[in-house]
Amino acid sequence: MSKEKVQKKGHQIKITFGELGESRGGFNMESLMEQMGLELDSVVRSAGMLMMEAIMREETEMLAGRRHDQSTVVDRWGSQPGYAMLGGQKVPIQRPRLRQKEGSEVSLESYRRFQQNSERTQAVYQRMAIGVSCRNYPEAIEAVRDGYGISKSVVSREIVESTGTQLRALLERDLSTFDLRVLLIDGVRMGDAMFMVALGVDSAGNKQVMGFREAANENSEVGVHLLEDLVQRGLQTNKPILCVIDGSKGLRLAIKRFFGSTSPVQRCQVHKLRNVLSHLPDKYHSTYRRKIKAAYQMKTYTDAERALQSIIKELNFINHSAAESLAEGLEETLTMHTLDVPPVLRTSLASTNLIESTFARSRSVMRNVKHWKNSSQRQRWLATALVEAEKKFRRVRGYRSMSVFLIALDAWGLTNKQLDSQQLVA
Repeated sequence: MSKEKVQKKGHQIKITFGELGESRGGFNMESLMEQMGLELDSVVRSAGMLMMEAIMREETEMLAGRRHDQSTVVDRWGSQPGYAMLGGQKVPIQRPRLRQKEGSEVSLESYRRFQQNSERTQAVYQRMAIGVSCRNYPEAIEAVRDGYGISKSVVSREIVESTGTQLRALLERDLSTFDLRVLLIDGVRMGDAMFMVALGVDSAGNKQVMGFREAANENSEVGVHLLEDLVQRGLQTNKPILCVIDGSKGLRLAIKRFFGSTSPVQRCQVHKLRNVLSHLPDKYHSTYRRKIKAAYQMKTYTDAERALQSIIKELNFINHSAAESLAEGLEETLTMHTLDVPPVLRTSLASTNLIESTFARSRSVMRNVKHWKNSSQRQRWLATALVEAEKKFRRVRGYRSMSVFLIALDAWGLTNKQLDSQQLVA
């Protein structure tokens, strides 16, 4: 691009500034930025092209000397159309050609570097992560001069590359420094496959996606394999860990097989409420949703357990299956009450909402994928979606009460360890 074109762009900017001032009677920054966005972008990119051309000219002169200089071992050999990466796209550029005296071509190091496409791969990944589909990518990407080379196949290859990187980073993540104290495990369905995902909370209340495992359903074997994988990557399990699950019998069995009785289990109160209501006619939903929630919000274990037992008696007259559903695993839905955790933190850890919200954010990344072709594709996209969701993580609500929770958790683990020892001696 010539200097005259850059000067012309600058002249257009001055005209636009003048028109804005005259038509609006003053300086309006918001309107100015809106109308000038593309012009400023064009000038910046034009300057980038000029810089690349100047750098290649300098390298050419360093290797071949000035024009008509016969003292060098490298000769100029005209120029040839090529391309460089600028702003995440390929743009056409004229590259100088050089040859040795004996005839072999000399490549320019600057031209090779200008062709590196890491910026475009990153741009493709960022747009994919915010929901731009591969099919609509050419229309969504910003214009860069006479940009070319952005086709569906190119974008698809670069998405495979970027999501594959995310998958490796997540599944090979070192967990040796992560002080896990709360473990949430839940399943997310993608097409006809189920993935069991592990989310951890450390002693400071920070959340981290730890890994996942593909399965047909939430069964104990896959749950154990997932936990074993976390340990192989350095996860420390020498302290009591609160395990939060949705009530799946397979997950409960996996936790028992892996942790024994040294780690308490909190059954998700939201899932329990949902299961109870599924047995009741619609006319009872409002009443018993309110009653069960009120019971779970009571401060002490004794009050909450007494209220739930009263509800079970009522439900026996309406629907015996609903009563059995509420009674099943009732103690484990009150684990946070047993540990006497402060109310705000208790609410955060008494359900699987922490991991469910992660899935909700992940679905926004994957919403434009219409067809799941194979396991590799599903794993790559799930890893990418989870990593993107993780970027927006905050500490759990009530994290200031983590010290109180940890004291109670350690005491619980010590008590149960002593009970296990006594049973073995007996």
